[in-house]
Amino acid sequence: MQVTETQIDELTRQFRVALTADEIERKVETRLNELALSVKIPGFRPGKVPIALMRKRYGASVKSEVLEAAINESSQTVISERGLRAALPPRVELAALPEDGDVEFTVAVELLPEITPPDYAQIQLERLVASVDEADVERRVERFSEAVGEESPLSESRAAQTGDIVVLDVLGPDDRWPFDAENSTDVRMRVGMDGPVPGFTEQLIGAAAGERRQITVTIPDDAERRDLVGQERTYDVEIKEIRTLQPAAIDDELAKRGGWENLEDLKTWLREQHDNELKSMTRMRLKRALLDRLAELYDFAVPKGLVEREYGTILAQFAEKTADAHSDDHDHHDHEHHDHEHHDHDHSQCDHDHGPAHDAPAADAALSDAQKDEYRALAERRVRLGLLLAEIGRVNNLRVTSEEMGKAIVAQARRFPGQEQQVIDFLRKNPQAHEGLAAPILEDKVVDFILEMAQVSERNVSAEELLRDPDAQTTSSAVAE
Repeated sequence: MQVTETQIDELTRQFRVALTADEIERKVETRLNELALSVKIPGFRPGKVPIALMRKRYGASVKSEVLEAAINESSQTVISERGLRAALPPRVELAALPEDGDVEFTVAVELLPEITPPDYAQIQLERLVASVDEADVERRVERFSEAVGEESPLSESRAAQTGDIVVLDVLGPDDRWPFDAENSTDVRMRVGMDGPVPGFTEQLIGAAAGERRQITVTIPDDAERRDLVGQERTYDVEIKEIRTLQPAAIDDELAKRGGWENLEDLKTWLREQHDNELKSMTRMRLKRALLDRLAELYDFAVPKGLVEREYGTILAQFAEKTADAHSDDHDHHDHEHHDHEHHDHDHSQCDHDHGPAHDAPAADAALSDAQKDEYRALAERRVRLGLLLAEIGRVNNLRVTSEEMGKAIVAQARRFPGQEQQVIDFLRKNPQAHEGLAAPILEDKVVDFILEMAQVSERNVSAEELLRDPDAQTTSSAVAE
């Protein structure tokens, strides 16, 4: 095998590899002799088939098989002998498959960048901490009392007011309701309160029983009818009945109806839930601040193939979301799920790739140039942070244990009642799915490792401030999660 390095740039190496005809022939003959030991051909005992007959019958297919294996082996040898850390499977280009003579092909390898871990002690962060808001606990008790309260018909003829219950039928359009399309009659809604479609219940204020009314809304991201998401739709509805809601008395009996021993037991449980929410948000905000700080500290070149792959992921998200959902700066919002994508990869053991480069889907044809630039910048950021965290994990020998992986698999399987075993088998046998579970676990380990050595101060804030969307005050747009 002859190897010539024909191109070098910052993160890409390209090699021209030549396999001589003699090398290929020796491999073909070896493979034919192996097959001759087991192949069954009438008139010949196993192991006694003449090699000339084997070559006549199987020569072409064996040569293709041998070339495939030889190219793969040669590509890996080129990478391993030079100690290269490939970011993606190498791209192999074979101009043509000659019947005889030497075989030449090129191997293009994108490399992982050299990354120096940060000086952790120089990373200064602020942890926002909030105590349970007792007023919020009381509001939750009130909502519970309303949820189990009693409804009754109006005692007087009047229009619907905020807080009333309206029973209505969705008359049209023909494709009907974006949620639970099989049930568009006797739909119950609380007037002026949060409903399945934002802005719907507010338009019921002032409606009267027997009235037909048109309600215009924009279908939200979580609608079951994915084809309607982002559309402005007008629904014809008929108000069948208006009912009042009398909240249940807030006392021990209310708590017992929910399975608690008494009212204080209910409030204790609600406090714990609220406290868990606050701690989770504290963690999320601190992690976000850390990733933002790391993004400020690092600006190394990243493999183009990884960026293209992440860009494709962003475009897939874009295709599923509405333009309204893209108004916030998702660069922060996506940290919990996407910055870990490249963790725990073994980049050094890659099969070759005869296909095209990791081209971005044609979906970006619908984007403006500004959007394309924005999403590519986001993709590059995600890749850079992912590689940085992966490198910190590698040099500090941070790994996902089999016990942690087992717990994650079981937790995922429990999300699919009745199919637990199938899910477990799939996750254990599918490397990509397995990695998808391991990546966020490893990311959290790396984040905790950094936070232990960083300078982290604390600041007490109100629960309202902590829970407020940190992106609500930003103006840049990015892909919604």
